[in-house]
Amino acid sequence: MPTSPSFAWLGALATALAVAGCAGRAEYVAEPDKATTILEETLAAWRDGATCEDLRARKPPVHVADERGLRGAKLESFTIRKGIPFGPSTRFEVTLEGPPPLGKKEVVYTVSTQPAISVALGD
Repeated sequence: MPTSPSFAWLGALATALAVAGCAGRAEYVAEPDKATTILEETLAAWRDGATCEDLRARKPPVHVADERGLRGAKLESFTIRKGIPFGPSTRFEVTLEGPPPLGKKEVVYTVSTQPAISVALGD
């Protein structure tokens, strides 16, 4: 059965719109190497006395959600273990050490590199 040119055109238009609709959403993927660098720089900045406001003022800004740093706990050292992709982010097990109230803590940080850079203390 022959297809009329108008139906072929409508089919091509419908396909193009469907593909464009799917391509319109951003698909973020984990970037473990970049996330490792961001976490190292963030923890080093905390150790060196930077505040969350200092990190937000960087270009690009780093958004930090960690109540220990927000409450002024001092960080003396940290050990970051290999990151594991977790959806569009990367999760890291980290050992933090400092004087009380911090002490020695085993924590998990989740680092996102897109669409914005964020470092969040997990549970």
